[in-house]
Order: sequence, then structure tokens, then C-alpha cells
Amino acid sequence: MSMEKHHGHSQKKKQKIHHRITKYLYEKDTLFATLWVFIFIVVLGSLPLNLGFLNPVKLNLKDFDFSDISYSKLSKDQAVPVDSNIVIINIANYDREGIAYLIEKTASYEPKVIGLDATFPGPKEPEKDSMLRNTIRKHKNLVLAVKYLTDSTNKIYPAENYFLEDSLSFGYVNFPHLLTETIRTYYPFRSDDKEKQLMLPSFTSAIIKKYKPELYDGLKKKKDKRTIINYTRRLSQTKAQYYKIEPEALLSDNVEPSLLKGKIVLLGYVNLDPNDIQDKKFTPMNEKYYGKTIPDMNGIVVHANILSMILEKNFVKKMPAWGNILLAVLICWLHMSLFIHYYIESHIWFHLAAKIAQVASAILFVWLGFYLYDRFRLKVDMKLSLLTIILAVDVIYFYEAWAIWMNKKFHYNTIFKPHHH
Repeated sequence: MSMEKHHGHSQKKKQKIHHRITKYLYEKDTLFATLWVFIFIVVLGSLPLNLGFLNPVKLNLKDFDFSDISYSKLSKDQAVPVDSNIVIINIANYDREGIAYLIEKTASYEPKVIGLDATFPGPKEPEKDSMLRNTIRKHKNLVLAVKYLTDSTNKIYPAENYFLEDSLSFGYVNFPHLLTETIRTYYPFRSDDKEKQLMLPSFTSAIIKKYKPELYDGLKKKKDKRTIINYTRRLSQTKAQYYKIEPEALLSDNVEPSLLKGKIVLLGYVNLDPNDIQDKKFTPMNEKYYGKTIPDMNGIVVHANILSMILEKNFVKKMPAWGNILLAVLICWLHMSLFIHYYIESHIWFHLAAKIAQVASAILFVWLGFYLYDRFRLKVDMKLSLLTIILAVDVIYFYEAWAIWMNKKFHYNTIFKPHHH
């Protein structure tokens, strides 16, 4: 009997919660107040005011993404094995002659592809330049790094590599981010903004073309599409998920031949000292995922992560913008119905109920974002949804004033009444 009473009590409790959320769900005021939230977001986002300096929290979270926490704190890479398809050779601070020797020695181990992640802006010492040029021309499995730039007509072109020639393979190493921003995405290909005729491959796409041409054809579909980088491996003092060879070991033949034969070998600058920030980028794997101060990953390791993602077909799917907006509208609508219920019928509890709902929803949606990202590699941007919940409480006051004014002036039918509380 007591069990039946307990069950009945639980049922009544569920019905009460359901009633609070749905009682005003289909009211015209709920729908219009929800619309007002999005109007506020558009208007505030369109104001040509730079008030960021007034909001230190906004400044700290400007380059924050919820998915960063899954990389930084949830040990997303904990059980990921070393990628034996990719080997990184540190070029340290070798000059052009030294790099030529490194390329020659690497080629002697018969890797399938060699990627040289270094740009050479102009001529230096003629003898050393000539040596490096001849070495580059000699090895057809070598991929050079370039920067892509745009001219005055917005045409793109490869630049910043003195040794680039039409017959050589190359790819650009630019990332679509500022130097102080976290590298979360890249473009597998960039094409001319106007004519769409010239298509430049990224450094990693050019390497894949030589290593697995069938995967390269699939990457072409991502032309000019900003692609999320699914980071899976680190190369640090505490964790090495890529094989790294120092230049001295390579030049003295202190390397197991099977480690390089038939593999992708990347030549680039590597320094595992966390305080050495030369050629390092901010990534989602940074242990400090907000308000970052020290970049955490060498550029060559970022490229290695992109290659691993392509080879393992481990891409992140991204919910389209319309999906994020639709989700935000639905969430805002449900919360607006709940808030209006308390605002009208239990105003004394309105702010407490609203704050509890906001905190609970934030926890739920952040967890949901983590779950979808980790389990299904689906990135859902919950920031707009959370913003609508935050704004909904204040928008009710604006909407109430407008609705009452409209009622007095034009007999607008509204559930809000003057001084109802």
C-alpha cells in the first residue's frame, strides 16, 4: 500500500512539473517572448560597440569552446596508441645545408612520403641554397611547405618558399586562426575566392595524395570547408604518441630502418620543453583550456594529428548552423514557458526558480555536448542555447511592458496584466 502511495506521489510530482512547463507553452505571449530573445541577440550582436574591455569574463572565454574540456581534462587521448604510420624528425635549428643532409639521410630509409614543414622566404648563402635546391629536386616523394597569400584582387597564391618550383609537390601550412587563437579547424583545400580555378592543397592533403591517393580524392569534397581537427595524440615530455627522432640519431644511422620504410616522415621543429614556445600553437589539448598563456603543441604535431585523423577516417561531424538555431529555439521556448508560469502564478519564487533552471540546464547541456562529442564525434554548439536561457529572464520584463502597453493602446490580447504581482 505504501509503495502504491509512493508511486502515486511520484506521478503527481511529474504531472506538476509537466504542468508548469506546458501550461503556457502554446500561448501567443510565450511564442512572441521567445522571438524577442532572438531579436535581442541579433540587435546586441549588430551594435558597433566594442565593450569587451568592460567584461573580463567575456575576454577570458572569447577563445573558449566546450569541447576543449574533453581533450584537456577528460583524458580523451588516454588509450590511443602510437600512430606507427607517421614519424617525426626534429630539424632543430639546422641551417639549409643541415636540412639538406637530413632529407638525404631520411630518403635513404625509403619512406613513402617526406613532408618538410619549413618555409624559406628568400636566398641566403649561395652554396648552401644550391645544395638544398638540388636535394629538393632530387626527391620526388618530398612535399614542401608554403604559405598561401591573397593579392589585391583576392586571388590566392603560394608564397614564402624560395625553393618552390612548378614541378614540385607542396601544400600550405596556414591555419585559419590568429596566432593567439586555439587551432581547432583547418581547410583541406583553398580555392580562389572569385574564379574558383586555382585550388591549393593543405600540407597534409598534399602528403595524403602521395601516401593514399584514394583518401585524397575524398578530401577534395571538403574544398573551402572549414574542417574540425580531431586531436588524438600528444608529443610531450610525459606522453609520446608519435615516434620522434632527433637529427643526431638520424645522421649517425642510430635508427631502426623499419621505423621509416614505407611511412610518412615529417621533418619539422620540435621542442618538448613546455616553456619553449617557438613554432608552437594553442590547441584544445592545452591543459589550461581557458585564458591560455602558453601555447602547447608544435606545428608539426598539429599536422601529424590531421594526418592521423584522415588515415583513421576519424572526422568530427558538425551539426549545421540551422540545427544549432533550431535547438536553441526549442530550448528557449520550453524555458520561456516555465519562466512565465512562475512569473505570473508564483512571482515570489520566480527568480529562484529561474536561477535553478538556468544552472541545471547549463550543466545538462554542457554534459550533453561532451557526450555527443566523445561518443559519436558530433559537435553541437550549445552556446546559443545557453545564451537564450540567460537572456530569457530579462526579456520577460521587456516583453511584459510592451504587451501591457499594446493592450492599453490597441487592445492587444495578453496574459500579462498590470501589477499582476
